[in-house]
Amino acid sequence: MAGTGTAHLRESDDVLVRVENMVVEFPISGGTVHAVSGISFDLVEGETLGIVGESGCGKSTTARATIQLPKPTSGSVHFHGDDITTLSGDRLRKVRPQLQMIFQDPISSLNPRRTVREIIGEGLKVWGENDSWSLDTIDLLMESVGIDPRYGERKPHQFSGGQCQRISIARALVLDPKVIICDEPVSALDVSVQAQILNLLEDMKARYGVSLMFISHDLSVVKNISDRVMVMYMGKTCEVAGADDLFDRPTHHYTRALMAAIPGADVNVDEQVLEGELPSAIDPPSGCRFNTRCPAATDECRTDEPQLREVALGHFVACHHPVTS
Repeated sequence: MAGTGTAHLRESDDVLVRVENMVVEFPISGGTVHAVSGISFDLVEGETLGIVGESGCGKSTTARATIQLPKPTSGSVHFHGDDITTLSGDRLRKVRPQLQMIFQDPISSLNPRRTVREIIGEGLKVWGENDSWSLDTIDLLMESVGIDPRYGERKPHQFSGGQCQRISIARALVLDPKVIICDEPVSALDVSVQAQILNLLEDMKARYGVSLMFISHDLSVVKNISDRVMVMYMGKTCEVAGADDLFDRPTHHYTRALMAAIPGADVNVDEQVLEGELPSAIDPPSGCRFNTRCPAATDECRTDEPQLREVALGHFVACHHPVTS
């Protein structure tokens, strides 16, 4: 079931990003869209945090609000110990090079009027050269992501989707960031190209020491790249655990239902197939937001929102009736 809480947040000097009780709401005619409702998570140095859930659960909104695009309605986002939700203007602008983003559609996210070399080097022209990269070493960066520097004067439409995503990765890396947020970076690509991009992200993570937030609706992709996984449903957290632990022992009914959709998944899902439509984010269900589709829902689930609690070492779930066997 979907709930709130901060029991899963870690106390460590290695924590780069710490988000607490993030709320993102959008006023519309006739109501308010409750996109994200009290999400908390953290990211430590060198880690890949996977955030997974079906379309409309608030994954991308969570990612964008983390870098203040848009600013959260409430809650805090600490980066290196500083709450960046309190920053604005030049102070916020100086933080942004450290928090880069790779978008879902690699072609539309690149300026069609610029050459590849201009796209990758634009950040250096704005911010100046850093300890890792300069305008003279862009060719080396292009080579590291698998783009032949001889094609640096070409424009995005002359490349495939996979090549454009490699260019997007280079554009993010050139500012020497600490965190890269990957918002569905392979969902628009062919399966064979997906594997290449995932391998490239792992290589870049190890080579340049960046931490990743990896957003996806595909659990099989998340399993292959993540160290820790957070499962979301309708703007709430369902389950947080290490990737291996989550896939070996899924505890939340929603997590188990998602895994049932993976071909060949070895999960006992006799009564875990999701039924019904996702409720409206304008008028979400009371209590646990998953109660309208959960096979284990009781009256308690319809009135009381569950809190995240630890059911095994490092494994947290927000559910009144978790599957523990």
